[in-house]
Amino acid sequence: MNRQVKKGQMLIAILLACFISLSACSGEEQSTSTDSSETSLQSTDMEQAKTADSNPAEETISKQTATSREEQIEALKALIPDGLTKRPETAEEFYNLPPGRFSGVSYGKQDEEIEKVLQQFPNIENPDPEIIKLYYLALLGLFAEDYPEPEEIINRIKLASFGSPEMDDPRFQFKEQYNVMIVLDASGSMGNMAGGKTRMEAAKEAIRSFAASLPADARVGLRVYGHEGTGSEADKALSCSKSDVMYPLQAYDQQKLDSALAQFKPAGWTPIALALEQAQKDLQSYKGEQNTNIIYLVSDGIETCGGDPVEVAKQLADSDVTPIVNVVGFGADGEAQRQLKQVADAAGGRYVLIQDQQELKKEFEQASKIARKWIEWKRGATYDALSEKLSQGVEISVYGSTWQRMSVRESYNFLSAFYELERRKILDKSTITKLKELEKIQSKLIKQRGNELKTFLEKLNAKTYKEAIDAINQQYSENVKRK
Repeated sequence: MNRQVKKGQMLIAILLACFISLSACSGEEQSTSTDSSETSLQSTDMEQAKTADSNPAEETISKQTATSREEQIEALKALIPDGLTKRPETAEEFYNLPPGRFSGVSYGKQDEEIEKVLQQFPNIENPDPEIIKLYYLALLGLFAEDYPEPEEIINRIKLASFGSPEMDDPRFQFKEQYNVMIVLDASGSMGNMAGGKTRMEAAKEAIRSFAASLPADARVGLRVYGHEGTGSEADKALSCSKSDVMYPLQAYDQQKLDSALAQFKPAGWTPIALALEQAQKDLQSYKGEQNTNIIYLVSDGIETCGGDPVEVAKQLADSDVTPIVNVVGFGADGEAQRQLKQVADAAGGRYVLIQDQQELKKEFEQASKIARKWIEWKRGATYDALSEKLSQGVEISVYGSTWQRMSVRESYNFLSAFYELERRKILDKSTITKLKELEKIQSKLIKQRGNELKTFLEKLNAKTYKEAIDAINQQYSENVKRK
């Protein structure tokens, strides 16, 4: 009995051990399975979290990049002058293009100022052709030259033919009396230097010389404006309300003219419109039917008193005084040149830009030459003897060489800017290469248009005045502008 009991106890112990062992194994498997499941879930959660975190970030970076490029393009556009929307191609587009900020002077003489502007150029990566065009326009706004208009040559043809009965415009035909009214700017800016003298000193000397050269039978007068008050706001009303005749229209008298010129100096504001209105009154007793009336407006700036000199110039042209209004811009800046040209155009006259006393003296010499032709006409000389043309061939040659000289300077300034943009790493080399290619095409085109104009003017020079004017009016657009 004891032996059987012991065997039973041992069997129970073995079964119990097996059960415990099986239970342990089962627990480990369950634990491993659980751990694996948890690890898998954690991995999935992390991947989802990474995905959730990465997409918005990429989108933000993408948006920032796009915004930055757009801002760069807007910054580049801001460097382009208003109204400059395309590269000039025709001759007309070249000479009507406003001169660039640094035109007329070679790069090396103004490099510091230029380079300050070049530093503002944004470096746009991988620029397309439209962006390259914007870069070029911005540079054109800096370096475009002030190419001469062919109308200057036509004006010289008019001067050479002045007095001819063949001329359609009766203003340019000689009459019994010859009157010249000089309207002189005496505003504060005329105190600026022009060579070794002030503009006012240079103008006074040129006027003395011109008046002394006129025939004894001709009359000359002098009206000034801007000579009262100062350039301060407090004196504006006074300055803008005054324009006075210093030398009434009469034959030249040296003592009286010297005395008149000594009465004023550069002082205040610029009432051009008022001065032109009163110049018409000065000539009111000299109707255009019997008088050749000429007004010379000499100014270095724009109207600053709120008047409309262009409208007044139109009224002058339509008046029975029928004056020829010639406008002389004395060291005028771009804005002043535009307004003064408009005044001349509105009155049917001519505009010329001069920089110093010598150029002003030359302009008045042209007027003296016409006055001498008038006195010869009055004394009975034949028209053929009077109407020998000035040597237009020389003038046309100068015109052509001036155009070509300007094109060379413009190209030099562009290439100098390219060098600086690359040296300072302002723009990528690939961008500069594309700009150089564009400039090469444009430089060739400028020279071509200049040669076309020169050839055209040479053909005009072989014609009579009337034939030349007809050719300008009817054929010029076909032969030159559309090319």
